Amino acid sequence: MRGRPFPEEVRTAAARMVADRVPQSRSTWAAVEAVADHLGLHPNTVRSWYRRHQGVTDARPLMPHEQNAEITRLRAELAAAQQLLSALVDTAHPIPRSAAAVGEATTTRSTP
Repeated sequence: MRGRPFPEEVRTAAARMVADRVPQSRSTWAAVEAVADHLGLHPNTVRSWYRRHQGVTDARPLMPHEQNAEITRLRAELAAAQQLLSALVDTAHPIPRSAAAVGEATTTRSTP
């Protein structure tokens, strides 16, 4: 069972203390242990606060079958976005086919 959660200020202060001690310590773990001992906390508690403060997440990478599903979903999303963009461009700037051919002829410059 978990104990009472510590206030965010305590977590942030502990993480900053670790960050301040890392340059003088032989390792990050040594800094974590020193801060944990000073605060009377378990080192893993301080370590998790420090990692969170550093922006490290423990999210696991996707497995191959999950990657395939994600890639399929993203490809479908991309195709739908491309269709929507094409429809928006067509409605915003309708160019008749015959005018497009004329426009191409007028856009080429001839040098005198």
